[in-house]
Amino acid sequence: MKLWSKWVALWSQREVPTMLALIRIFVGVVLLWDFVEIGLHGLPDVMWTPQELGGLPSNVLQRKVPPEVFTYLDPSPELAWGLWGVIILCLVLLVLGVATPLVGVVLVLAYAQTALILPLSDRGIDLLLRNVLMVLIFSKAGATLSLQAKLKTGSWLGDAKTHPSWPRYLIALQLVVMYFMAGVQKTALTWTPLGGYNALYIILHDPHIARMDWAGMGVLDAVSPLLRLGTAATHIFEWGAPILVLAFWFRYTHERPGRLRAFFLRWDVRLIWVVIGAVLHLGIAIAMQLGVFAWAMLALFPAWFHPDEIDGFRNWWKKRRSSQT
Repeated sequence: MKLWSKWVALWSQREVPTMLALIRIFVGVVLLWDFVEIGLHGLPDVMWTPQELGGLPSNVLQRKVPPEVFTYLDPSPELAWGLWGVIILCLVLLVLGVATPLVGVVLVLAYAQTALILPLSDRGIDLLLRNVLMVLIFSKAGATLSLQAKLKTGSWLGDAKTHPSWPRYLIALQLVVMYFMAGVQKTALTWTPLGGYNALYIILHDPHIARMDWAGMGVLDAVSPLLRLGTAATHIFEWGAPILVLAFWFRYTHERPGRLRAFFLRWDVRLIWVVIGAVLHLGIAIAMQLGVFAWAMLALFPAWFHPDEIDGFRNWWKKRRSSQT
């Protein structure tokens, strides 16, 4: 029972939901960017209309259990655009922080329908973001940095009340699992010393992935040592994701003794890991065309930090500025 009480106490911590609000805003902006691009290219009716009506092949009308939207409404290009419009509206409201739980439910349902209509269009990042949205629905992500907070308290920051921390913990834990499994699934020898850590060098030769013709420009050979370093860093970074759980525990129990705990706290292993991850994702965004993947992952990084750390950074910055003037 004592162990169970500690487990409950851990997940019952409370904090101002600033980080959850930032995740809400960042995820909303990234998805809004993604779906606006889909609309600008005129793709909703192509992607989410049955093949018989001019859409991409998906056999959606031949399934025993069709998507729910086709159960209540007749499939058509107009319906596809209507589904897109609902998603766009929900994303705008999500970013603004209007009725976040209700908007989140409608968004997740509409977003999931697009995946059911055309499964091939549903990427791994879409699955992850829908999971995150589900967590945000049950959180107080709209209690601060939102129009709701402004209307209720007169301040965009809200009333600074504390709320359960478990949604942030759950998002962070999901990231740990996601990164670790990504590392486990990188079984090609090119991700290891046996393959010379040449995975990124090979990947950037693929015209479907590379943002530019890096090979034709002679860039890849010139920076091949950096690419090998990046390959090794990526693999170690992903395999090392579980270390974040240990880092979190040491921060949670910072008052306890122990050399390993002291090392983690002194060097802030968590921050080192997060900085490496941010650099890797920015590199992906610059060098590769993988849609919103890199930006979507970065949008979830606030989950690694406690809201009090924002105040600590703000105070440090003020002191630094005042010392210079």
